[in-house]
Amino acid sequence: MELPKVDDLLGLVYQSLSAEGNKAQAGSYYTPKSVVGGIVDQYVKKDSVLLDPCCGTGQFLLSSAEKIDDPENLWGFDIDEMAVRLARLNLLLKFSDRDFSPNIYHKNTLLDIEKVGLFANTIPDFDIVMTNPPWGVHFSSADIQQLQEKYSVIKSNEAFSYFLLHSLSFLKEGGILSFILPESILNIKTHRDIREIMLTTGKIQKIKFMDRVFKNVFTPVIQLDIKKETPSDNHIFQAEKNGNQYPVTQSRLRKNPDYVFDVFSNNSDIAIISKMYLLDHFTLAGNAEWALGVVTGDNKKHLSDIKADGKEPILTGKDIKRFVSNKPKNFIQFEPERFQQVAPEQKYRAPEKLIYKFISKELVFSYDDKQTLTLNSANILIPKIAGYPVKSILALLNSSLYQFLHQKKFGSLKVLRSDIEKLPLPKLDQKQHKKVTSLVEELLDEKNSTESRKKKYIELDNYIMDLFGLEDGEKDQIMSNVKISDRLLSIE
Repeated sequence: MELPKVDDLLGLVYQSLSAEGNKAQAGSYYTPKSVVGGIVDQYVKKDSVLLDPCCGTGQFLLSSAEKIDDPENLWGFDIDEMAVRLARLNLLLKFSDRDFSPNIYHKNTLLDIEKVGLFANTIPDFDIVMTNPPWGVHFSSADIQQLQEKYSVIKSNEAFSYFLLHSLSFLKEGGILSFILPESILNIKTHRDIREIMLTTGKIQKIKFMDRVFKNVFTPVIQLDIKKETPSDNHIFQAEKNGNQYPVTQSRLRKNPDYVFDVFSNNSDIAIISKMYLLDHFTLAGNAEWALGVVTGDNKKHLSDIKADGKEPILTGKDIKRFVSNKPKNFIQFEPERFQQVAPEQKYRAPEKLIYKFISKELVFSYDDKQTLTLNSANILIPKIAGYPVKSILALLNSSLYQFLHQKKFGSLKVLRSDIEKLPLPKLDQKQHKKVTSLVEELLDEKNSTESRKKKYIELDNYIMDLFGLEDGEKDQIMSNVKISDRLLSIE
C-alpha cells in the first residue's frame, strides 16, 4: 500500500498514537499542512533564521526547510522529549547530504530558554518566530508560580499568551511573529492583557479567520501576524474572514473596552455600531439578575424523559428558541442539595424571565413566565430596569440588528454575560414600548400560524432598526451579514 505524501510522517504517526485526552491536556494538536504552508510561503526566505518555540515533531521547521538553504538556521524547542527526537530525525533526513547537528532542544521554552546561560552566545535574533502554541494547558502549581513571577503582566495563566509574549523577545527588530490561535483571543475579557501587549509593542500585519481547522476541536482559529516594530497611530493592517478584507487602524483598537479586537468590521459596520451607541440608552450592567442553569453533576442520574410523580420540566440549551422555547423533553426532581451547583430557587421561579442559549454563535433568547427550571446549557436573565418591559428587551436581543452588533463586536461560541451587559438598550417612550411588546406578544402566541408569526418577526425586526434611525442601505447591510434561521425562531 502506498503511503500518503506527508513531510512529517513520523510526527503524524506520533500524534495518531497519542491519546486524545493527553493532547487536550497538553493543549497540543497537529497543525494541518495547508495552514503551515501558507505561513511559510508568505514569510520564509532562503536566508531566514527562524524559531518554532513549541515545535513538536517539527512541522513548521520541515516546511521551512523547503526554502532555507542552511539547516542550522532552523531552531526549535519543545517540552515533549519524544517529539524533539522525532523533529531532529525529521530534519536530519531532510538534509541527509549535510553534516550538522539540528538546533532542536528538549526544553521548557517558557521557563528554561533565555538569551543567557546555555544559549547566551549561540541563540540568534530571529527573523521569524512561527508556531501553533498550546492552548489551555493545565500547568502544575509550581510552574504557575514561576510563570506568574516571570510574566507578571499576564494575568490569565493562558499558555498561548505566555508564548506570544516570550516569543516577541526572540525576534530581531523588524522580525515577524506568526501564531495560530483560538479566535477567543480577539474578544474574551480574560485575554485583555495580551491584547494590550500586542497593540503597544508591535505592528499587527494580519489577522486571518480560519474557522475550525483542527480535528476534534470545535474552536474556530485565526492566524495572527505581528511585526516587531513600534506601531504608529496611523498603522493599518488587514483582517480577513470568509474572503472579505477589512482594513483596521491599530490605534482604534487601543480605544476599545478591554482592547477588544473587533477587526471583522468595515467602516460601514462601524458607522452602524456607533449609531447604536450614540442613542441615549441603558445597559444591563447593574440592571439585571443572572443565574446559571442547574448543574446536576450527573445528568443521566437526575434527568428523565418521563414525567413521573414529583418531577417537573427542565429546559436545556437545545430547547431554547427565539421568543418561545420548545416543549421540554426532560424532567427532574428539584432537590437542590443533590446537585453539584444550583442558583437560588427564586431566580428559576421569577414571574417572568429570559432564558438564553449559552453555547451559541447567535443570541437566542426565549420568554418564560411559567417558572420553568433550566439546565446549565440554558442560562437566566431577569432584567430590572424600571419602566422597561422584559418583552422589549426580548425583542431587541432577538433582532437581526443585535445579532449583527454581537457578531461584529464579540463574535464567540459562547454568549457571555459580560458581552450582553455591554449591549445598548435605547430609551424608548411608552408608545414605542407598546408597539414592540404588542408584536412580541403576537410572536409568543403559539395559536398564530407560522406564516403570520414570520411576518410579525420581520415587522418587529424592521421597527427596531427604525428606532435607531437606520437607513435602507444600512438595513440591507445588516441583513447581508446576519442570517436568522427559522429553526431558531420558534416558528416552525
